[in-house]
Amino acid sequence: MGLFDKHYKEITAYLNHRRNEGKLSEFIHNGQTKWPSEKNRNLVLGPDTAVELGNPKDASTSFLMWVNDPDKIKNGRITIVGPDLPLLNGKQVSFGKIVIVDASDFDADNSYDRYREMELLRYDIHLKGYMMRGVSQQQREWSRVSVDAINSGFSFKDLGGAMIDKFSQMPYVRSVETIFITSSREDVLEAKAISDDVFKRISAMNKMADEMSFDCDTCDYNDVCGDVAELRAMRNSLKNKETAAHA
Repeated sequence: MGLFDKHYKEITAYLNHRRNEGKLSEFIHNGQTKWPSEKNRNLVLGPDTAVELGNPKDASTSFLMWVNDPDKIKNGRITIVGPDLPLLNGKQVSFGKIVIVDASDFDADNSYDRYREMELLRYDIHLKGYMMRGVSQQQREWSRVSVDAINSGFSFKDLGGAMIDKFSQMPYVRSVETIFITSSREDVLEAKAISDDVFKRISAMNKMADEMSFDCDTCDYNDVCGDVAELRAMRNSLKNKETAAHA
């Protein structure tokens, strides 16, 4: 079983349920986003804020996962669960953001490095009037959209398109989807339950790669690695490298 096969099925079921509830809309991003970037002055102050997403007082989840199956991911799809940004003008809402990538040539030797590379891309988005105010190690995200951006028509189609463009630059990325959730605190928390298990698997991968720790009996992630062939393969590859380096 792939690292996130279980979670992909859960997300698919989650979206199908929201579609049946009439909460879901989908768009296909074709080509480069036209929204202007503003890397050096990308600041949105409180009085200039039209929409606040994922404030610490609200629910929030933001995570990345990948699959190795070109039939699963529809390249360029942007899914919005709940109102898009123009309809949220003047509001502070719970927020979910999910990036799903179909990537080739992921194996035990390069999964960690490629994950770190893609994780940095998630936050390398600098669009005029959009500011990530805070991110955390617990897969939360807090962001703001300015009044001027909303008045000029900024939407999740622009944000999702910019993220898809960014990920598509990587040679091993075949397709990218983005999902945004604004419908309710409960809907975000349900997505967060999936995110928490994703985070546990990523934490297991990070622990192996950063600490080169292979003592399964004392590891907090023993149950995860035991269930996921991809993590076991990564562990064995890293352990072999460690042994060869000290031979």
